[in-house]
Amino acid sequence: MHDAAQHHCKTVSDQKWSLSTFMEFYERVLGPRLFKPYGRLLVEEILNDMDPSAPPNAVLEVACGTGLITAHLYEELAKPLGLQLVATDLSKIAVDVAKQVLSDELQRNVRFQYDVDMADLPFADNSFDIIVCGFGLMFPPDKARVAREFKRVLRPGGKIYGTVFHYNELFDLAWKQSLQHFGTPSAIMDAALSLADPATITRPFALEGLDKGVEEVAVSRPLTFFLDDADAREFLFNACILLEEFNQCDTRTRERYLDLMLEAFNTQVPDRNYQVDAWLLRGQVDTACKQVIAPCAPPDFSPVAAFRALTADVDSLDAGNASTSASPQLLAYQAAKLEFLRANREFPEAAVQALRRQEFSRLDQQQVTYLDHVGGTLPPESLLEQDLQALKASILGNPHSGSPSSAAAYAQARAAIYRFFNCDPHAYEILFTANASAAIRLVAESFPFEPGSQVLLTKDNHTSVHGLREYARTKGASVKYVPLDKSLQVNGGLLSRSLEQLAGGHPHLFAFPAQSNATGIRHDLSVIEQAQANGAMVLCDAAAYVPQARLDLSAHQPDFVAISFYKMFGYPTGVGCLLARRTSLAALVPPSFAGGAVCYYSGPWSPTDRLLYREDGQRFEIGTPNYASFPAISHGLGFLDRLGVDELASRSATLAHWLEARLSGLRHTSRSQALLCRVYAPTGVPKGATLMLNFFDCYGAVMPHALVRRAAEACGISVRNGCFCNLGAVQQATYITAGAEHCELDKGEKILDCRTFDEKILGKGDCGAVRVSFGLGSNFADAYRFYLFAQCLLDIESPGLQETVSSMGAS
Repeated sequence: MHDAAQHHCKTVSDQKWSLSTFMEFYERVLGPRLFKPYGRLLVEEILNDMDPSAPPNAVLEVACGTGLITAHLYEELAKPLGLQLVATDLSKIAVDVAKQVLSDELQRNVRFQYDVDMADLPFADNSFDIIVCGFGLMFPPDKARVAREFKRVLRPGGKIYGTVFHYNELFDLAWKQSLQHFGTPSAIMDAALSLADPATITRPFALEGLDKGVEEVAVSRPLTFFLDDADAREFLFNACILLEEFNQCDTRTRERYLDLMLEAFNTQVPDRNYQVDAWLLRGQVDTACKQVIAPCAPPDFSPVAAFRALTADVDSLDAGNASTSASPQLLAYQAAKLEFLRANREFPEAAVQALRRQEFSRLDQQQVTYLDHVGGTLPPESLLEQDLQALKASILGNPHSGSPSSAAAYAQARAAIYRFFNCDPHAYEILFTANASAAIRLVAESFPFEPGSQVLLTKDNHTSVHGLREYARTKGASVKYVPLDKSLQVNGGLLSRSLEQLAGGHPHLFAFPAQSNATGIRHDLSVIEQAQANGAMVLCDAAAYVPQARLDLSAHQPDFVAISFYKMFGYPTGVGCLLARRTSLAALVPPSFAGGAVCYYSGPWSPTDRLLYREDGQRFEIGTPNYASFPAISHGLGFLDRLGVDELASRSATLAHWLEARLSGLRHTSRSQALLCRVYAPTGVPKGATLMLNFFDCYGAVMPHALVRRAAEACGISVRNGCFCNLGAVQQATYITAGAEHCELDKGEKILDCRTFDEKILGKGDCGAVRVSFGLGSNFADAYRFYLFAQCLLDIESPGLQETVSSMGAS
C-alpha cells in the first residue's frame, strides 16, 4: 500500500467502534442527508393515499432505527390525526439513541419497543392499519415470514409502505473499495444493497396477496445528497471496521487506507453529491388476502423409509435385472445407479461393494447411512479384529517400566507413521498425543512467543487452532487473522501482505488447515514455504486432510503437523500425534513437566536447583502414553496403504460430486419456486468429499439446520450440524444478514452462555449449516439415500418440518 496525499480531516480510526458509536454516526451524519428525505416521502405517500372518511387508527413502524422517520410519522401523521404510533427495532441500542435525540413530547406519545423481529412481531392479529419500514427490509433473511407477519397484524384494508435501496452511489463505492483493498466487500454494504432487484421482497408480498389492488408495488424514487470529506471519511471507517484486515490495523495504517479510499471517492464524485435511487414499496391487505393460505403439506419421509428397509441387503439392490414385481424404490435406485456408473466409468463399484460387505456390513445391517466422516470415520471390522488379536497375543506393559513388547510396538508405530507421511526420521520427531487438538495445544503452550512475535491465523481454522491466540497474548505476542475471500479460500494477497510485515528477530507462528473441517476446501500448501521464507514457523492442522489425501512431508515441510488417527481409520479414538521438525521442536519449551518428561528434578531436599529434561519429544510427555494403541496405529496405516489413500479420495469425491450436482438441481415447485439448498463452496474449488449446506423452505426461508439433522437422524442418516468447531468459516458463509450477530448479542436477553447462543442463534438457523462427508465404507446407496431425504424437503414449510420431526420422535 502506497502513501496517499496527506489528509486534512480529523483522525477517526483511533475511536473505539461499537454499535452505539455506529448508531450515533448514523443519526448525526446519514440521517439528515439520506434517511430523513425518504421519511418525508413515506409520510407524503401515506397522506396522499389516505381516505379522509376512514382514517387509520394505529400505525406500526418496524426497523425504526434512531427515529428519523418516526419523527416525521409523529409530527405529520400521528399527532395531527390523533393516531396511535408504535416504533420498534431489533436493536436496543438504536432505540436508546432514538430516545436521546427525539423530543420529550414525542417520547410521551409514541410507544418504543426493542427486541422486535419483524419476522416474529409481538402483536395480536388485526392490530394496525399501517406498517412503515424505512430501509429495513433488506436485512431479515426470511422475507416470506415478514410478509406473513405484516398481513397478520394488519386489519383488512391495512397498508404497507417501505423503502429499500435500488442504487446508492456512496454505498456502492464503499463496497468496491473494501473489496479492492481488503479482499472482501463490506457485509453491511452487501446487505444494504441486496434489494437492488426488488423481486426478493415483492415476490413474498405477491405470494401473500399483498399486491392486490396496488397499481405498482415498487416505484423508483431518486435523490442526490451531499457529503463532505470529513463525513465521507467517517462513513468509510464505519463501513470497513468489521472487515478483519482493516479492523486489525493500527491507527496510522487505517488512516492511510481511508486516504486511498477517499481519494477514489473524490475522483468518482468530485462534487461530493452522491446519487441514490430507492424503491418505494407498497402493499395492501384486503379481505380476501386475510384468508389464511392453506399451508404446504408436511414432509413425507416414507420414500426414505422404504429405501432404508431395502438396504439391509445391498447385494439384492445391485442385482443385474429387477423383476417386474420389484418395488418402485428399488427400480428408481437402480436407474439412478446405472446413470451414475455410466457417467463415472472409473468408479470401482465392485471394489466399493466388496469393502462395504467385508468391513462395514454393520451399516446395512443396522440400516444406517453414515455421512459424518470428517467428524470421525468408522473403523473397518478387520482392523478391530486385528487389534484384538494383537492385544490378546502381546504382553504390553508400561513403556516407563521397560516393557520390550511395548517398545517394539512403539517403534513399529513410529516407522509406519514415517513411511505413511514420507518423512525423514532425522528431520522429524513424532510426539504421541490424545488427538490433533492436544498436538496443537502442545505447540501453543510451548512456543517461544514474546513481545514482537505474532501468531498469524487464517479465519478458516478449527477452534483448537484459534485457541493459540490466548497463549500468544499471555506472553505479549500479537495476533492477526487472515481473511477469507468470497469463495471461502484464504485471501492470498492479504496473506502475503501479512507475512511480509512480520518483524525480524522474533519467533512467529503461522497456523492454517490443510483442509477446512467445515467446507472441505483444501488450502494451497505452498503457503508453507511462503510463510517460512518470511521468517514464520508453520503449524499445519492436517486432521481433516490426511484421511483422504496424501500429505508428503518430503514435498512440503511444515514445522508442525497435527493429526488425529481416528479421523483416518476410526480406531483408536484416544490417540493422535504431532509431527515436528527437529530443528523447530528444539525452540519449544515445555511449560511444566510430568512423568516421562524428566529424569531429575530438585526440591527442598536438594542442595542444588536443577531440572533435567529427557531428549527430543520425550520432554513433552505427560505421564504414560497410550501404549495399547501402538499396534492399532500400525495396522490402521497399513490398511490405508493397502486400500490406497488416493483411491479412497477418488471414490469419496465422486460420490460427493454426484450428490452436490443432484442437490443443486432441486427446486421448489410451489410458493417461491426457489432452490432447495445452497452448498457453501463454489464448484471448481479444490476440496475434499465434504458438502456444507443449508436447506430453504418453499418460501425461501432457511430451515434450521438442527431441525434438518434431527429429521435426517430419524431417517437413519448421520450428519453433523452447527458450526463444526469452525466459527470463522461458517459465520462468513452462513450469516445471511449483515450485523445479525451484533443485533442478537445486543438484544435485551443477553447471550452470556453457550446454551443461550445455541438456542438463540444456532437453533434459529441464523448461523451454521449441515455437513455431509463421505469416507471409508461410503457407497452410492449412501449418497442416494441422502438425495431421497432432500427430495422429501421440497415444497414444505419449516413449521411443517418441525411438526413432522416431533411426531417421528426424533431426539
